[in-house]
Amino acid sequence: MINEEKKNLGLGHGAALGAIALLSFGPVIVKQVGIAVTAFVFWRLLFATVPLVIYFIISGRRVARSDFRHAALGGIVFGLNLIIGVLALRRTSALHHMVIMSLQPLAVFLIGVRFFGERPRPSIYVLATSAFVGVGLTLTAADASGVATTSGNMLSVLAMMLFTLYFTISKQARTKLDSPTYQLLLLLVAAGTVLPFLIASEVGIPIPSGKDLWLIIAMALIPGTGHLLTNFAHGHISLALVGLLNLGFTVTAPLYTWWFLGERIGGTQAVGTGIVIGSLAMIVRRTTTAHNEEPAG
Repeated sequence: MINEEKKNLGLGHGAALGAIALLSFGPVIVKQVGIAVTAFVFWRLLFATVPLVIYFIISGRRVARSDFRHAALGGIVFGLNLIIGVLALRRTSALHHMVIMSLQPLAVFLIGVRFFGERPRPSIYVLATSAFVGVGLTLTAADASGVATTSGNMLSVLAMMLFTLYFTISKQARTKLDSPTYQLLLLLVAAGTVLPFLIASEVGIPIPSGKDLWLIIAMALIPGTGHLLTNFAHGHISLALVGLLNLGFTVTAPLYTWWFLGERIGGTQAVGTGIVIGSLAMIVRRTTTAHNEEPAG
């Protein structure tokens, strides 16, 4: 029994860390795409279903109608999150977007306090304040390239809130569905959510080609696999632990954008990012420790 638990923890840890490495490529890809936002998101979702459809055909697996019910809400929120996230990345720097998104574990914590009656230790509030200070340092640091805007930062906040909701919904959905089934249905519902926005837009439904086509395929396969691994991790480790490991996103994504796009990381931004990572890591760690120390009912 103990060995099985260790195995599940190892699988969960590996999946979550692998997800971070893959998801962090997202900002690099989005920054280079020229196609309209809604079109990019729609085709990225549709292309991501192809490997899963092939897998289901080869394995002879079937999807029940009732499975859609468990994946519907997550798919809708995921589709909206992607649209807002891409809009944000086109209006602010990748570093600013990533630091704001790193507040997701803190958002999960606040949801627990407000809606689930959780009573955190006083030290958690101190650490939460510290995290906000770190974000403030990063966002107020001057960006030499001038790519950071207030509207872009606000869109990033909205994307973070939607991702938090999607994250929480997915944890619940994974108790009903296995990872491949949930991922396939999630992508189909999300694509269906984005489609009306695409049809209503001025661009219609453009067929991607050239550089945009390859970038969409890369987005579907690289960050797309990251989402699959995240949903796999949800079935093996706690929501808090997945959130803790997701903080690595704040470290890897800026490194990728610095390496591939040449976005500079200033001293103040580096300090702010470090404060955010340290504060949120302690929040999740102490929350998890407090939960583990509760006596069994």
